[in-house]
Amino acid sequence: MTIKDVARQAGVSVSTVSRVVNKGDEKSASPETRRKIWDAVNELGYTPNLHARQLKTGQAPLSKAAKEIACVYGRTGDSFVNPFFSALMQAVEKAAYEKGYFLRFSSSTAPADYDHKANTANSVIILGKTDTQTLKKLQASYRHILYTGLQDLPLDIDQVISSGYHAAEKAIQYLLDLGHKKICYIGETTKEQRFLAYQDTMAKAGLSVSKQDTASTDFSPGKGYEAVRQLFEQNTDFTAIFCSNDALAIGALKALKDRRLKVPDDISLISIDDIETVRYLSPMLTTVRIPIQEMGSMAVKILIDRIEGGHQSPVKVNLPNMVIRRDSCGICRTSNR
Repeated sequence: MTIKDVARQAGVSVSTVSRVVNKGDEKSASPETRRKIWDAVNELGYTPNLHARQLKTGQAPLSKAAKEIACVYGRTGDSFVNPFFSALMQAVEKAAYEKGYFLRFSSSTAPADYDHKANTANSVIILGKTDTQTLKKLQASYRHILYTGLQDLPLDIDQVISSGYHAAEKAIQYLLDLGHKKICYIGETTKEQRFLAYQDTMAKAGLSVSKQDTASTDFSPGKGYEAVRQLFEQNTDFTAIFCSNDALAIGALKALKDRRLKVPDDISLISIDDIETVRYLSPMLTTVRIPIQEMGSMAVKILIDRIEGGHQSPVKVNLPNMVIRRDSCGICRTSNR
């Protein structure tokens, strides 16, 4: 397969493919076009001229299986449509390609009967929260395993994280600094470090939280919309909502508008991720930016270093995140009712 085949498959020009794939120019095409290009690269199995690179660098050639990286979603259900995971997957694809590696396939770890042994790759990157049981299943099929996500997992594998605990801590502290004391939480609660940070940060501020302040739910805009309805049914008074990811916040924002509540005048809203969509909402969403591109690039770099014998002991890299102040948070003036 050639770069012309990729261009034909994606329905774009060869020069556009070259700028996106070979030069890593993120501004040369829209997110949708970049996604089409990387889908075509993956579907056609297009790879750079590895032999030429090896001759140039003097690197001994690795086996085909060693050059292939599998990518699986640790979470289930909404993982495939969550923009955060889509962006992280694309960052991994791009970084792998630039290093002369490519993704063999991607899948969810959810189906109990899924046979990972059917692939030919020796290495795998897990996107999103996983557990010991899932890890054991993957260890039976892959020689090298790396996890990347927001959870700091007590697992004996390479990890690239941007701490969800610290991100949530920053989000809650930002609301507290604005004078909010009645803050609700929307998101997962079971073994979820963002929820733990919410509880801890409120406690450090001398504020108690109860079940009425929490809507436990999966990550999606629809779930965020329903969670706001739940909060109003079970809570009498709050001035701010912390959503544990942007997808939830998108749904929450619509639910508040449908109730004729103004954001941030009546309710302040903050979340985590900083996916591209939230920059075009009205009001623009205040969120904690997760360095998605850097996470994908670092994950590939560390995995390849392990594949090529660069390190033996587990490596953990924690990339910083930061609050991006936009329009959905304001100074607390009064309760919402």
